[in-house]
Amino acid sequence: MLVESETLPYSDMNERAVLACCLTEPELVDESATSLQPEDFYDLRHRNLFNTMLEVRGRGEPVQVITIRNYAEENFPQGVEAVGGIAFLAGLPDIIPSSVGLPNYVAVVKRKSRLREIVSTAKGILSEISNQSGDDDSLLEQAESQLTSLLHSSTDRGGEVCLRDAIGETIDEIEAAFTADGGCTGIATGFSALDRLLGGFHNGDYIILAARPSMGKTSLAMSIAENVAIDNKIPVGVFSMEMTAVSLLKRMLSSRAKVDGHSLLTGKLTEQQIKSLTVTSGNILKAPIHLDESSHLTVPVLASKARRMVSRHGVKLIVVDYLQLMSAKADSRVQEVTRISNGLKTVAKELNVPVLVLSQLNRSVEQQERPPRLSDLRDSGSLEQDADVVGLLHRADPTSDLIQLLVQKHRNGPTGDVELEFDKSTTRFKNPDYFTDNA
Repeated sequence: MLVESETLPYSDMNERAVLACCLTEPELVDESATSLQPEDFYDLRHRNLFNTMLEVRGRGEPVQVITIRNYAEENFPQGVEAVGGIAFLAGLPDIIPSSVGLPNYVAVVKRKSRLREIVSTAKGILSEISNQSGDDDSLLEQAESQLTSLLHSSTDRGGEVCLRDAIGETIDEIEAAFTADGGCTGIATGFSALDRLLGGFHNGDYIILAARPSMGKTSLAMSIAENVAIDNKIPVGVFSMEMTAVSLLKRMLSSRAKVDGHSLLTGKLTEQQIKSLTVTSGNILKAPIHLDESSHLTVPVLASKARRMVSRHGVKLIVVDYLQLMSAKADSRVQEVTRISNGLKTVAKELNVPVLVLSQLNRSVEQQERPPRLSDLRDSGSLEQDADVVGLLHRADPTSDLIQLLVQKHRNGPTGDVELEFDKSTTRFKNPDYFTDNA
């Protein structure tokens, strides 16, 4: 029967190879440290040795057998045996022909470390489930959050950036903007004036669309999702905490088939409308739209679900409806919304996709009968601070079908007002006829 230590994934050969490279060429200690921590080494002697190399290097001393021995004698009760012993150190350089294989050795050690972390996390989750240390929902949430985060940690963005790679990406974006000649360089929303103002939705952007109830923020968000997924075939993920998937699909059918929503509700449909709904349902069925109707999501759970959508379905745009229905542990509502907003911003940056989040506005907008402003964002000033783009819906004339989208924050470009036309019967936003005629 194997003992537990033998079942854990590790590679003694590759751990030794990394250390051999570092001892042969001390500057490779720094290169290895950009990807590895001492804890990534399974063998305790290897872990101690890598940590000793980092400490010796940090002191400005040469990384040699003698300096490693001196440090070990000073800092470990076992002395030099804690790092493998003199014979082990002296023989390390002989196990590799050269240091050119370091990136591969490091990659193997890192992968094995991540696998051990997954094993450890899984055992912890099993222990908590066995001990019934929480209710079922919280246990499921914790398990999914921890495991999904570990499985997709290799795609996380952050840390030190290679300037050569970053400048290449930057030039590519500038060339794309030059080619577009002032047009859309991100994901096109389908609304011409908005795309000209923002250049589309860009990767990593945290976009807030806010309005008072019944102003059409869900309809506008879904119109954008439809334009992106159905017309442009770009995968979209939608988290709807307010409406069910069936309700959203009814809206989409009404919008795309141009059939009055009340007719769908009552079933009073003409033969032509039925044909139109049949064709439209087929188009929606083929569209890369991925719906999640979970209610009262926390940021960790939403992040886990979003990671899954991105990895499994290649989702390029995430829509969250709406922020105030999310929850977080905090002492006050302001702190709760602040944590939620910070978390959603992190999701956008980590997954490198635009995240469109719907939000409510304070009642003062209606009470004072004026256009909304950034300070009207409900519950927390962090919404204004965190967002890359903030758009506020405003109907200046209650009798008109024209609704203004007031883009009052645009971190990377100009702000301005965009006019959209809203068809209440089909809950669909579209470009105004005058703009389409003159575009």
